[in-house]
Amino acid sequence: MNIVQLKKLSYDEVAKCNKCGFCLPSCPTYLIKKSEAYSPRGRNAITRFAIENSLELNADTEKAIFTCLGCGACTAVCLSSVQTKDLIFQNRECQVDRGFYPKVAKRLVKTLEESRNISDDDQDDRAEWQELIKDLPEDAFEKEHADILFFVGCVASFFPMVQKIPANMAKILQMAEVDFTILGGDEWCCGFPLVGAGMPEKLEELKKHNLQKVADVGAKKIVFTCPSCLHTWKHLYDTDVELMHASQLIAELIKSGSIELKTDIDVTATYHDPCDLGRNTGVYKEPREVIQAIPGLRFVELPMNRKFSVCCGGGGNVEMTDPDLSAQVAQMKLDSIKDVGAEMVITGCQQCVRTMATRARRQKIDLEVKDLTEVVVEAMT
Repeated sequence: MNIVQLKKLSYDEVAKCNKCGFCLPSCPTYLIKKSEAYSPRGRNAITRFAIENSLELNADTEKAIFTCLGCGACTAVCLSSVQTKDLIFQNRECQVDRGFYPKVAKRLVKTLEESRNISDDDQDDRAEWQELIKDLPEDAFEKEHADILFFVGCVASFFPMVQKIPANMAKILQMAEVDFTILGGDEWCCGFPLVGAGMPEKLEELKKHNLQKVADVGAKKIVFTCPSCLHTWKHLYDTDVELMHASQLIAELIKSGSIELKTDIDVTATYHDPCDLGRNTGVYKEPREVIQAIPGLRFVELPMNRKFSVCCGGGGNVEMTDPDLSAQVAQMKLDSIKDVGAEMVITGCQQCVRTMATRARRQKIDLEVKDLTEVVVEAMT
């Protein structure tokens, strides 16, 4: 995307920013950096100046624009409802056009073109998480046809810390006798990291492949444990298939009596709203319904919850471009969790689990970090 295209798409929107600064207390990167360039208002100004040709894109603008978490908290509090996240991601495309973007993005693009996943692993290993389920026949969940397709995503498929998430989701579906399948090695990355890298046009091949595989399976519904995959499919894929997050399906299974939560979990727990599940997709109710159905669990809300939830630090590719900033945002999140007296934080996103659990371990913070699917399986067994 060049400056002309950016102007056509963005000028009216960025002009809505009245520079009031009401967004500043809600921006995690601004709270850490204490610099205007890292604030929504500052990034909007950079975009506007670029459109007006009064500011040359350079290494400094690259750093400011590519450290946005894409969490959308700024828009949630904005009096003018400026879509700052969309503006910044469009600006990233413009920066890419001018050659000012993190070079790690080049490796990301090459990896996705060659390996079809973000970790450059062998696609044949995409379903190795099934090994976590005892006495499970090989390829047990890879059926040719099924009513529901479980789209696992790259992180949960290949990162050992969170491979238990798809394993637990599969256990839940299996115990509820749900007709489902996975794509295994035929599942390709949804393309979401390319959007964050400012290269959304490069996801077309991935999208075309995944849509064809869903058609081959004949699924009427796709369920995701990854909010970013769900968000990408909802906003960038053209499909009539019903799309839902794992928490929404689990809530349905509990209400219908298909699964029973019978084991007490004696813990004080809170819930972290993932940005792409909550603010960016609108799913707030069902995760809380599931948590509050777990026997023995004492639920406490964070002061900043639902659309005002604070990002875990794992969004917008910032973990790749500025890992220290990502870690400091994660610490800010953990501090707020401990402040409400929670012994456990539950979330519905594998990236949030990774980011918060890694920070808690490195800082020796006594806090359990669990995905919703893990707590449900514990309560079922």
